[in-house]
Amino acid sequence: MTNILISGTNKGIGRAMVERYLTRENVTVIASVRNPNSPESVSLSRLPTGNGSRVIIVKIDATSDTDAKEAVNFLVSQGISSLDIVIANAGTFPTAEFTTVADANITDIQHSLDVNTVGPVRLFQATLPLLLKSPSPRFILISSLMGTITGIKDIPLKVAAYGASKAAANFFVRKINYEQEKIATLAIHPGAVKTVSGNDAARAAGYPSAFVEVEDSVNALIPKIDGLTKENGAGEFWSFDDTTIAW
Repeated sequence: MTNILISGTNKGIGRAMVERYLTRENVTVIASVRNPNSPESVSLSRLPTGNGSRVIIVKIDATSDTDAKEAVNFLVSQGISSLDIVIANAGTFPTAEFTTVADANITDIQHSLDVNTVGPVRLFQATLPLLLKSPSPRFILISSLMGTITGIKDIPLKVAAYGASKAAANFFVRKINYEQEKIATLAIHPGAVKTVSGNDAARAAGYPSAFVEVEDSVNALIPKIDGLTKENGAGEFWSFDDTTIAW
């Protein structure tokens, strides 16, 4: 049995990954959402599953200091003794944050850092004991090209708060890779994906929509995650088009 926890699964990339993993046999997908009672969250329990597979829905708000820990305690009570893959997908990218550093609202910066940077750290710390019980543990961050520092001169978009939050998250996930002898980590840029938030962000940047279909992004991401080991790809900042992004 393979156990996979994915955060931010009520829509977009997170939901698509849940759907994809559930088609496999003998997989338990733990789908974390902010509100388990919303129609989108409840519908996760009705997704088709492969033979021996199941979905468990848990509440994790990325800004909560207790949700992830409580979710792990619940999972243990349900017989989950290890986690093979944890995917930190939950994030925020409000269009109000399309500003320069000079014009950025401090509250917006703090919110982005709380969700996009500290949120994955909270998730990692809570899931670490179960990750260490897996024979091949992987911790994945769904990041963004906007988080590159080296390539910042080639990205003229006004995304000060969002870009900074992803750059900081990238640091943490790469640091984990070298702090934890057993755990392979990866920061992934999924592309400018045609989700609700992705399309909103694209329009705020002056484009009619985002560019990458959700299915195409997930089709690229999952094989990379499947093949990730300490010796194969760990500690990288990887793009869905199979290129490596400079930190």
